[in-house]
Amino acid sequence: QVVQMQCNMELNEDKTQWHLTLLLILEDKLHRQLSYDLLPTDNSKDLATELVHYGFIHEDDCEKLANFLENAFHKYRT
Repeated sequence: QVVQMQCNMELNEDKTQWHLTLLLILEDKLHRQLSYDLLPTDNSKDLATELVHYGFIHEDDCEKLANFLENAFHKYRT
């Protein structure tokens, strides 16, 4: 289970693409730091679902992470 989430988003050098760095702190005390170059078509729900699919997070945390990412996208992109 995810107990803490942090993220940072930065534009690349030519300001054409966002780079997402996501830090997940899990109940098992493991930290997972993930980086991803966002595509214009990416959305928070799909990214969270991919993390479930690849085993980075449990399905129970999917909606919580999707909401967290949606808030981050709104904060950084506006």
